[in-house]
Amino acid sequence: DSGNKKIDRTIKQILSNTNIIVEEGERLTHLINDVLDLAKMEAGRTDWNMRPIQIEDIIERAMASTSSLFEFKDVELRKAFAANTPEIEGDRDKLIQVVINLISNAIKFTDHGAVTLKTELTDDFVIVSVTDSGCGIKPEDQLLVFEKFKQVGDTLTDKPKGTGLGLPICKEIVEHHGGSVWVSYRDWE
Repeated sequence: DSGNKKIDRTIKQILSNTNIIVEEGERLTHLINDVLDLAKMEAGRTDWNMRPIQIEDIIERAMASTSSLFEFKDVELRKAFAANTPEIEGDRDKLIQVVINLISNAIKFTDHGAVTLKTELTDDFVIVSVTDSGCGIKPEDQLLVFEKFKQVGDTLTDKPKGTGLGLPICKEIVEHHGGSVWVSYRDWE
């Protein structure tokens, strides 16, 4: 009956519109939260819950939180931890936020291969790296990724999503912990 088909189409359209409204509401909520987080950090008004933590626990939690991002991609999430990594002093939740953001950025532009989380020890630092087999970042864009509201790449074809605040927030968190965050240079093809 054509009346039922019309009703079914209308219901589908209403559901589609409702999903768009919900997604946009979530996107705007994330944007507001990112702006507030960054403003609080820059103003020195962030509450930090510093305590002894194991960096592997932070990475494992972030990997568990982002595992769904890998479900429909031909990308493996790998880890390689250094032996005998010492405890560090840090805010567990904020460091998990950093690693989640780095994994999310890595998978965003990686269609095949792997995203690898690795820990290394130096005399003074624990180095955590997130490496991917994605398209990479052009050398001229590598210094821009930590600037607020910047998203690098071809916005017509890469379709970046997000606020452009994730990496600046990561930078603030890592620097508060006495560390540094950077993009490693590689040969750009």
